[in-house]
Amino acid sequence: MRAIQHYLGSPRHVEIHRITVQAPPDAAWYAARHFDGASIPWVRVLFDLRSLPSKLLGRDTTPAAEARLGVDSITTRRTGFQLLEERPGEEVVVGAIGRFWNLDISFASVPVSQFATFAEPGWGRVAWAIRVEPFEGGSQIVLELRTDATDDESWKALQRYFSVIGPFSHLIRSSVMAHIETLLGPLPRARDADRSLPGDQFVPGPHYTLTHGIDIEAPPMFVWPWLMQLGCDRGGWYSIDTLDNDGVPSVEELMPEWTARRVGDRVAAKPKATDGFQVRAVEPGSLLVLGSETDRLGGHMESAWSFVLEPLGRDATHLVTRIRARGVPRWSEWFQGAILFPPVHAIMQHAQLHNLKRLAEREAQARVSRSSNPTTNALSREGNGKAQH
Repeated sequence: MRAIQHYLGSPRHVEIHRITVQAPPDAAWYAARHFDGASIPWVRVLFDLRSLPSKLLGRDTTPAAEARLGVDSITTRRTGFQLLEERPGEEVVVGAIGRFWNLDISFASVPVSQFATFAEPGWGRVAWAIRVEPFEGGSQIVLELRTDATDDESWKALQRYFSVIGPFSHLIRSSVMAHIETLLGPLPRARDADRSLPGDQFVPGPHYTLTHGIDIEAPPMFVWPWLMQLGCDRGGWYSIDTLDNDGVPSVEELMPEWTARRVGDRVAAKPKATDGFQVRAVEPGSLLVLGSETDRLGGHMESAWSFVLEPLGRDATHLVTRIRARGVPRWSEWFQGAILFPPVHAIMQHAQLHNLKRLAEREAQARVSRSSNPTTNALSREGNGKAQH
């Protein structure tokens, strides 16, 4: 569990930046933990402009030339931000409670022990964290920002504030991460389209392949339950419902009766259609393969649609989908596989991946108790040893 979760467990807004670098974790931690944002000249200018009212009122007497923008300097300069928790080498969390929307920001003086439970109306809450963990011979560095407010009116005020300042602060965080990535050297990740994936064996030697992937800031255990709800006989396809679910919105809650699929199960492609997909493989928490054989447009097509979940560090997932298809006669195969379906599938797949990401991250950000979640309990009962191939 991320340390930041203890302080802002169910935020109204989350922003995450993740980079992969060549440096080992200890070097990556030192560089990220002690990076001075003021070393980027235009970042310093933006911060100086935002702190100008406090300087004019004599509340910030730090000379501009000496101001640093790192964890230690921000939390020791009486800026209102405080160090909430640090797990050396792994994660550091900084937070503040304030009326950020005022020209001269006022801060609440709240002990760290009361930060998570502070609920007095009229305040905004902000926490951000830096995390580092080993990854494929290098490291991953994550910068996470969470924002919330103690009441709806304060949240509206915070939203108005961020509608103005947000694009600049987002650019600052992106720039800082880009500088750290350049400093430590980016660690390239293999292109999904260029590598073999589980499930490829179900349609060997395909003439047409389409691969898509997305990073999800949630562990696989939070993503898998949504894959179990795929299909018009269950939650929908989480894509463009007007096109693939007769306009019925996909179900946005996890349902306890839809916790597992087994090899041989039929998965409805359309709400009223008799054809559909057949489950070809299930490995709970890591792999779902749907297969189909269809006769249309003067030809016969065989395809396999794989969903592969790969851990991305300790607390995130890389979800890869792949369609492999082949058919006869070749003219029909060419028309379907090269002309007709690639743009349609790309649009639908893009929408599906982003909706699955949104829903899984929503659950992960709230860190729903896994012991009380029937979907996860079912996943645990499935067990790795019960998967069929």
